Amino acid sequence: MTHDHEELPVYLRMIMDKDKELLRDLGGLRKIAATMEVDIEEGVHDSTVAQRREKWGENCLPPEEDVTLLDKVLEQFEDPMIKLLMAAAVISLVLNFTVPDEHTGQMREGGWIEGTAILISVLIVAFVSSANEYEKELKFKELSAAKPPEHFEVLRNGRKARILSFEIVQGDIVYLNAGDTNPVDGLYIEGQDIKVDESAITGENLEIPKNTSSDPFMVSGSSILEGHCSIICIGVGINCLAGRSEMQNREKKDATPLQVKLEILTDQITKMGMTMAALTSLALFSKTCWHEYENNNLQNFLTNYVVVFRVFIANITVGITIIVVAVPEGLPLSVTIALAYSMKRMLEDQNLVRHLAACETMGGATQICSDKTGTLTQNKMTVVRAVFAGDERPRHVPPPGNKDHFAELQKLKDSLGRETFSLLTEGLIMNSTATRLDGKLKGNKTECAMLEFVEGMDMDIMRIREKLNYEKSKSAYDRHTYPFSSAKKCMTTLLRCGSNMRVHVKGASELVLLQCDKRILPNGKVETLTEAMKQDIRELISDMARQALRTLLIAYNDRVGQGKADFDAEVPDDKLTFIAILAIEDPMRDEVPEAVRECKKAGITVRMVTGDNKATAIAIAKQAGIYVPNSDDIAMEGKDFRQLDGNFEKMSYVLGKLKVLARMTPLDKQILVEALRSRGEVVAVTGDGTNDAPALKLANVGFAMMTGTEVAKGASDIILMDDNFASVVTAAMWGRNINDNIRKFIQFQSTVNIAAVLIAFIGSVMSDSGESPLKPVQLLWLNLIMDSLAALALATERPTRELLNRPPTYSESPLISRRMWLNILGQSLYQIVLQIWLLNKGYEYFDVEEGSEKHMTIIFNVFVFLQVVNEFNARKLRNEVNLFAGLGRAPLFIIIIILTSIIQVICVQAVGSFMGCVPLDVEEWKKCLILSSAPLPIGIILRMIPVTEPVPPKPTAPDYIDTFRREKRLFDPTKPKGRGAAALKQAGKEVIQQIKISASLSTIRRRKRLNSVYARV
Repeated sequence: MTHDHEELPVYLRMIMDKDKELLRDLGGLRKIAATMEVDIEEGVHDSTVAQRREKWGENCLPPEEDVTLLDKVLEQFEDPMIKLLMAAAVISLVLNFTVPDEHTGQMREGGWIEGTAILISVLIVAFVSSANEYEKELKFKELSAAKPPEHFEVLRNGRKARILSFEIVQGDIVYLNAGDTNPVDGLYIEGQDIKVDESAITGENLEIPKNTSSDPFMVSGSSILEGHCSIICIGVGINCLAGRSEMQNREKKDATPLQVKLEILTDQITKMGMTMAALTSLALFSKTCWHEYENNNLQNFLTNYVVVFRVFIANITVGITIIVVAVPEGLPLSVTIALAYSMKRMLEDQNLVRHLAACETMGGATQICSDKTGTLTQNKMTVVRAVFAGDERPRHVPPPGNKDHFAELQKLKDSLGRETFSLLTEGLIMNSTATRLDGKLKGNKTECAMLEFVEGMDMDIMRIREKLNYEKSKSAYDRHTYPFSSAKKCMTTLLRCGSNMRVHVKGASELVLLQCDKRILPNGKVETLTEAMKQDIRELISDMARQALRTLLIAYNDRVGQGKADFDAEVPDDKLTFIAILAIEDPMRDEVPEAVRECKKAGITVRMVTGDNKATAIAIAKQAGIYVPNSDDIAMEGKDFRQLDGNFEKMSYVLGKLKVLARMTPLDKQILVEALRSRGEVVAVTGDGTNDAPALKLANVGFAMMTGTEVAKGASDIILMDDNFASVVTAAMWGRNINDNIRKFIQFQSTVNIAAVLIAFIGSVMSDSGESPLKPVQLLWLNLIMDSLAALALATERPTRELLNRPPTYSESPLISRRMWLNILGQSLYQIVLQIWLLNKGYEYFDVEEGSEKHMTIIFNVFVFLQVVNEFNARKLRNEVNLFAGLGRAPLFIIIIILTSIIQVICVQAVGSFMGCVPLDVEEWKKCLILSSAPLPIGIILRMIPVTEPVPPKPTAPDYIDTFRREKRLFDPTKPKGRGAAALKQAGKEVIQQIKISASLSTIRRRKRLNSVYARV
C-alpha cells in the first residue's frame, strides 16, 4: 500500500467541501480505489483487513475518558461552601489545640471533637453524593451499551458479507438501502433512485439525489431516504466527517427541562439560605457581644483578638453550615437519580430511552398519534381473502397453520389459467424486496405475507428469482424497482421480458384501480374494465375494509417492443390491467383496547394515523376504542386534512374531534403534529419508516419501532423494543412517576430547609449562650439525610396504573402545587413551634437541666426523627389519607428509613461526643418518638383541608384568532361606544405581529413542500 497516512485529510476535506475538482485531481473513483489497493469488482480481501485497520483506524470512536469514583469525590470539594466549611473546621482545630480557654487558662478538654466531626461529616456527605453521581454515570453507560448493533452488507473477496458497522475498514465496498444511516465517508459507485438527508451533519433538511456526476459524495451520518447504492469507503472513525464532528462536540449532556426548573428553584433557595446564614452569624456575634457587655467585659473581649477570632470562626462555621443545609443540591441529584433509575426500569418495560428529557416530557403528554401496523396490531400479516376478475365475492384463504390452508390454495391455483397464475406470481415475487434467508421470510411484513401466499401454492420463490435474474437485475440489467411511494401508495417494478418491458404494480386498491382500464380473467382472457365493473370492485374493497382487512391490488402492463428501452426516470404512470386483489389481516394486539381506555382516563387523546383506506382505518380504530361510532369523533383522509393547513379556525375545530387520519402521507403527519403543538398540546408520535423521521423530530416525544429503520430510530427519543402501543402508555406512566417522585423530594426538602434554617436562626437569638441549638456537625448529618439519602428514598418509587387515573400535569404548572405548599408550611410550622418549645420549656417535660448537653441532644434527636417521620408524609402529593399505602413499591425507601433510624440511635447512644450528644434513657427515647410522630396525624389533617388547584388552560387555536375576533367586536356598531382606543391599538399590534409569524411559518411549510417528494400529492 503506497498511500500515505498524511493524505487522509485530503479525502476528508473533499467530503466536507464536496470538491469535485479535488476528486478529479486525485484521479476520480477508479484511481482512488487503486491507490487504496481495492478492486471495485472484488472488494477488500480478508487478508488485508488487519493492515487497513492499523493504517487507517477502526470505524469507531475512542471511548470517552472514564470518570472514576475518586474524580467524583474531588469534584465535590470544588464547591466553595464545602471549602469554606473545611477551612473553618481546620482553623477551629488549630485554635483549640493552641489557644487556652479565656476563663480557665487551660486547653479545652475535647475541644478537638467538633472540628474533627465537621471534617469527617463533610467527607461522608461528599462521598455519598459522589457515589450517587458515579452510580448514575455507570447506569448511563450501561444503557448506552444496550443499543443494538447495526449490520451492513460489504463486498469481501468478491462475495457479499454481512458485518457490523465497526468492522468496516477503509476501502470496503458498502451497500446502502433506504432507511440506513451511512456509517462511513464514501464515494458513490452505482445505485438506483438514491436520495439522502444530510441534515444530521449539515443542518439543512433537504433530500439530495446522489449519482456519479452531480454529487458522488456520500457523507457519514447521512440518512438514506430512497433507493439503494454501493459506495467505496474513504474515511472511517475519527477520520470521517461524522466521527470528527462527534469528537469535537463531546461534552456533558444538556440539562433536561425539569432540571432547568429545579436549578432556578435551587438558586432561589440558596439566596434565601445565604441571607439567613448571614443574619444567623451576625445574631450570634451580636449575642456574644451583648453577653460580654452585661458582664462589663465587652472591652476586654473586643481587645482579645484571638478570642474574638475564635468566636467569629465559630459563628461563621454555623452560618456556612446553614448555607450547606439550605443549598438544595439534592434537587438536581433527585432528578438525576429519578431519571437514571427510570431509564433502567423503562428498558425492562420495553422502552429504550435515547434522550433523558423524553422521560419527564411523557409525564405531561396530552396527545398520542399512533401508527396502526405493528403498534396497534400484531404485525403478523396473512393473506385471508383474494378477489379475481369476475368474482362476485372474495375467495376465502385459510391462514397458515389451518389444516385447510394448502388445500384451499391448491384449489385457488387450479382455478386460474396458466397466464393469469404466472402474471400473479411473477408480480408478487419480482415486485418485492422481501426474501427468504436462513429458512425464514424476512423483510416488509406485507410483502412476506404475499410471498407466503405464493409459497402456499407450491411455488419456490428463490428458484423463480434465480431464473429471472432477480439478484443480477439489482444492477439495473433486467429489472428496475421504484420503492413504495407514500405519495402514490404503490410499488412498481419494470422487468425486461424478451422484446417487451413489463410493468408490475401493487398498492392501495382504490388508488391503483384508477389506473386500470383492462382486466385479465382467471382463464387468461383480457377484456376492457368498465366503470360498472370498477364500482363492483370498489364495493368488494369497502366490504373487506369494514372487516378491518387491508387490501392490495395487483396489476401489470406490457410495453410491447420496448424490451431494450431505458428505464423511466420517474415512477411509471401506465394504464394497467387488473389481476387480483389480496386482502391481508393483521390482528389487533390484545392489550391495545385496555391501553386506549387507560389513556382516556389519563386525559390523553389517542389518534390513529395510517396509510390504510378510511374504512379499514375506522374498523381498526373501533376495535381499539379510538373511534367511537355515533359520537363527535371524526375520521379524515390525508388529502382532505391537508387542505386545512393554514386555515386555523377550521383546523382547530377538526383537531378537537379528529381520531383517525387515513391515507396519510408523512407530510400530513407533520402538519398534524405542528397543528397540535401550536395549540399547546404535548404530543407523542410513533413511527417506523424513514419518512416518519421529520414528524418524530417535530413531536415533543418521538417513539420509533425496534423493527423500524435506523433513520427513524435516530430521529426518535424513545425506541419501543416490542413495537407495542401499550409500551407508549407505560412510558406516559413512567413520565408521570418521575415528575411525582421529584415533587415528593421537593416537598420533603423544602420542609426541612425552612425548619432547619429558621430553627438555627431563632434558636441562636433565643439561646442564652448565643449558640445555635443545632451544632454544625448535626446540621451536616441533617444535610445528608435530606439530600442524598432522601433523594434515593423518594426518587426511586415504582409507578402504578393509578397514575393514569388523573389528567396530565400541564407544562406551565408550578413545581410546588398549592397542596404541597399547605403540607410544607403546615409541617414546617409544627417543627419550628415544637423546637422553640423544646428549647424554652422542653427541659421541664423531659426533666433535664436547661441548656445541658442532654437538653440539646433531645432537641437534635427530636428534629431528626421529625424528618424521618415526615418522609412518609412527603410520599403523598394529593389528598391521600393512607400514608403507608404503596410502601411495597418502594423497598429502597424502607431500607433508608431503617438505616437512618439505626444511624441516629448510634449517633446518640454510641458516638455522642462526636455528634455533640449524650446518651438518652428509655423514657427519654419514648418521649422523643411521641413528639416526632405528630407529623403523621398532622399530615392527615392537612390533607382533609380542601385546596383548589389552578385549572390548566384548554388548548385553543393560536392567540391571534381571538385577537381577530376581538378586533371585529371593537368595530361592531351594535356595541356601546368607547370600547377603548388603547385596546384597539393593542389588538392591531398583536394582529400584525402574529400575521408576520404566521407568514413566516407558511413560508417555511411551503419551502418544505417544494423540497419534499410529496409535493406531487
